[in-house]
Amino acid sequence: MQFGSINGLDKKISKLILGNDKQKKYSSAAKLWDCFYENGGNVFDNSIYYRNGESEKFLGKWIKSRDIENNVVIISKVGEESSDPSEISSLLQISLERLQLNTVDILILHHHNKQIPISEYVDALNEIKLSGKIKVFGISNINKERFDESLKWSKKNKKIPFSIINNQFSLAKMEKPLWPDCLSISDKNYINYLENNNISHFGWSSQARGFFIKDKIFKKIFRRRLHKHLKSCFYSIDNIEKRKRSEKLAKKHNCSSNDIALSWVINQNFPSYAIIGPKNKSELRFSMNSLNIVLSEEEKKWLSSI
Repeated sequence: MQFGSINGLDKKISKLILGNDKQKKYSSAAKLWDCFYENGGNVFDNSIYYRNGESEKFLGKWIKSRDIENNVVIISKVGEESSDPSEISSLLQISLERLQLNTVDILILHHHNKQIPISEYVDALNEIKLSGKIKVFGISNINKERFDESLKWSKKNKKIPFSIINNQFSLAKMEKPLWPDCLSISDKNYINYLENNNISHFGWSSQARGFFIKDKIFKKIFRRRLHKHLKSCFYSIDNIEKRKRSEKLAKKHNCSSNDIALSWVINQNFPSYAIIGPKNKSELRFSMNSLNIVLSEEEKKWLSSI
C-alpha cells in the first residue's frame, strides 16, 4: 500500500480508499473489509445516504468486532443540494450513531447549497470540529473558484479551512455528470490549482466505471448496469485515445490498462487519492494491482496530453 498524510490528522492515509456504497450483506462486506485492511488499506468512505444507512451500520459493527478504531480512517459524508449549514451537525450525529463512534476522522459535505455563501459552511464545520466530533473536513462537487473563495475567507477570518476536495477524477474525463450536481477536476486549470496549492483530493469514479477494463469477464461485471451512463459520461474520442495509450503502456509494464489508469490517478503532482468501489475480494485485488505500477513523468503526460 502507498500512503499520504493530511494536516490535522494523526493517521496515515492509504492512497486507495474503499468506497462502501455497494455492500448488501454484512458477511460479504466484512470479508471485503478484512482483505482491504490486511493489505494495508485503512481509509473507508461512507455517506449517510448509502443504502439508507445500512453501509454505516455494517462498518460500525465491523470496526467494533475487530477493535481497530484507532487504526482506520473513517470518512463520513453528509449534506444534499438543499441542506443548510445548520443541519450538518445533526446529520453527522446520525452517522456517528450508526458507526458506533464518537468521532470521525474526516467529514465531507456530500453536496451543498450553491446559493448559500461558502463562508457559512466553513463556520458550521469549524464549530463541529471544536466540538470534537471530527478531525478534518472537506467538500465534494465544488468548482475551483468557490473552493478558492473558501480558502481566502478562512485565512482572512482565522478559520480552519477545508482540507480536502472530493470531486470526480479519472484518466478518462467525465464528459457528462454521472449524477446531477456532480463536478470533476479533470481540467488543466483545476489540476494546476491543486498542484500550486498542494491540496489533497479524493477522486470518486477513479476507474471511470470500468472504462479501461479490457478483460471480458471483468468488463461484464463492471459495465453491465452502467452501460448507458458510460456511453454518455465517458465515451468520447479523446477518452478512447487515452484507453488505447493505457493499453500500450500496459504491455510495457506487464499489467492491465486499468492498472495504468488507476496508477495515473494516485501518482499526480498533488496529494491524490482514489476511491474504489469493489463488490468483492476479487474486484479489490484487481484494483490493488495498480499499486505496483510506477509511471514516469513522461508516461503520465503522454497519457493525458490529448
